[in-house]
Amino acid sequence: MKNILIISSSPRRNGSSKLLCNQFKKGAEGKGHHVDMICIMHQNIVFAEHVMDV
Repeated sequence: MKNILIISSSPRRNGSSKLLCNQFKKGAEGKGHHVDMICIMHQNIVFAEHVMDV
């Protein structure tokens, strides 16, 4: 069994990319793999302009 992460960035909620991701997920889960899927277009991701030195 493998752990699979699907990252979708399509801006359309029910577009063809989402359909493709769902079908891939269904097939992988059918083979016994653990699959997580995230849609980054719905996440609050900000650009880091600087990084602090540790």
